[in-house]
Amino acid sequence: MIVAPHPRSATRHGIRGAFRLDSAALVVTLAGALTGVLTGCANGDAPAAPAHARLNDTSRLADVVPPAEVVIARPSSRYQADPGASGGAITGTVTAPSSITAGPPAATGRDSAVCGPSVADESVVRQGNGLGGAVVWLDDIRRGRPLPLERRMELESDKCRLTPRVQGAVVGSAVNVLGHESFRQHLRFLAGGEREPRASVLLGDYEQVIPTERPFTAPGLVVVKDADHPWVAAYLAVFDHPYFAITAPDGTFKIDGVPPGHYTLRVWHERTMPVQQQVDVSATAEATVTITLRAR
Repeated sequence: MIVAPHPRSATRHGIRGAFRLDSAALVVTLAGALTGVLTGCANGDAPAAPAHARLNDTSRLADVVPPAEVVIARPSSRYQADPGASGGAITGTVTAPSSITAGPPAATGRDSAVCGPSVADESVVRQGNGLGGAVVWLDDIRRGRPLPLERRMELESDKCRLTPRVQGAVVGSAVNVLGHESFRQHLRFLAGGEREPRASVLLGDYEQVIPTERPFTAPGLVVVKDADHPWVAAYLAVFDHPYFAITAPDGTFKIDGVPPGHYTLRVWHERTMPVQQQVDVSATAEATVTITLRAR
C-alpha cells in the first residue's frame, strides 16, 4: 500500500485518476525514502513515518472502542453465484418520524483554523418523511447473481469530515482514502464484535491517497472513526452478496435481480433502531415495501 504526497496544486481529479490502478500493481520506490531517513538521522531529526506505518498506525488504538453491536453478521454458509440467475425486484421507502433530525454542530476547538469554528452534523439526511443513508439488505439470501466487477470505492476527507458518510460494498473491494487538508486524522476501521480494527489509516499534512482492501475481508458493518476528532465518522456496509442498497435522501431504494422466494429484509440507520421485515418476491412483479424506523 502507498502513501503518496502530492503538491497542493494537484487537482483532486488527477489524484483520483492516478490511483484507480489495482493496488497489487503499485510499486513503492524506497531509494528516496532511505535517503531522507539517513539525512534526517545525520541532522539529529527523527525520520518520517514510512508508508506502511501510515496505513497501519496503532499508536492511538486505545482511544477508539470497537462497537459491540453486530449489525451485519457473518453468514453460516457461502454465497453461491449463479450467472444465469434472474428474478424480480424490491422497491420501497424508508421513513422516520420528524423528531429524528440532525444534531447540533460539533465545535472544532484547536482545529478551527482548518475546519472553521464548527462542523455540521450529517447523521440525518432526509426529504419529507423519507430518510437517506439507511442500509437495506436481504439477510438470508445464499444464491443469486454474481458479485459486481467494479469494487473500487473512495472515502474522502473533505472540510474536516468524511464523505460519503454511508456506502455499501462487497467482500473483496478496496477503498482509496483521500486527504487534502492540513488536518491530521488517525482513522480506525472497526467492525462490530471484532476486538481489533480491520485497518488503520493516518492522514497528514498534504495531499494523500491511501488504498486499502482490509476493511472488506468479511461481511460486517465497518465504522470509520477518528481517534482525535469525535465528530468524524463514516460507515461501510460489507456483504458477500449483491442484494443491498443505500437509501436516497427521500428514503427510496431498489434491489433488483432477486430470485423468487421469501426473504428477510433488514434496515439499519445510525440514528435509529434496526428493523427487519418479511418480503415475498416473484419473477413477474415488483415487491413494494414501506419501512418505518424509530429513534434509538
